[in-house]
Amino acid sequence: MYIGDDSQEIYPRTKISNGTPGTGPSYNEDTPMWIDLTGIEFYNNMNGTSYGRDAWFNVLPPLVANRPLWQYALSSTGPHDFVNSKIIFLCPTAYAKGLDANRTSSPGGWDSQYVQFNYGMNSKGLDGLPNNVVLKTSMIRHPSAFVLFSEVRTRADESPYSGTDSAKQQVVCTPQCYTTRFSSRHNAGANITFSDGHATYYKYSSICITRSGKAADPGSDEINWTYDGHMVP
Repeated sequence: MYIGDDSQEIYPRTKISNGTPGTGPSYNEDTPMWIDLTGIEFYNNMNGTSYGRDAWFNVLPPLVANRPLWQYALSSTGPHDFVNSKIIFLCPTAYAKGLDANRTSSPGGWDSQYVQFNYGMNSKGLDGLPNNVVLKTSMIRHPSAFVLFSEVRTRADESPYSGTDSAKQQVVCTPQCYTTRFSSRHNAGANITFSDGHATYYKYSSICITRSGKAADPGSDEINWTYDGHMVP
């Protein structure tokens, strides 16, 4: 609905980039905090701008009768309301209520600091292209194979996990997905949604292999992370 009616076939952005006005020096586009989203909206309200409004988690929810994340960010109970909502952006079986200081899921309570994404949008679609290029439907060589969304890791101890870098293993609940963030929470696998609209469950072992210490793409023709199908280095 979004790319056909609202955006002239341009996909929404996968994240709110580092350096966006309203964010502080400690902002991390992979692990945004609710206060970051609040700061961006304060900036927008003061300057008549719309920074961050083109990110997928802001433009897509209204199309399915949900609130964009920027609206949750402006509410004092927003983080609590979000993680306790029955909306399609939260996986019923993901443990998304409680991250300790190391950004790993831990029992008890909900975290009011970090936005806890259960799903992410493919971050590698424009791999190899200049930073100013935007992703359009006409660029996708194989729509039935191009990854649009997948479930992302919400716990650092999800198993299996193909990476060996412990720091990267701690990065969970991100708005972007790739093999390094792909979840294994559903019987050692997770779901992927493709740009032609279909979704399929895959075992983790068919999506990720270990290469140079990372959970890497094995290079299957059935699953493209890039617009033209090339394997991410």
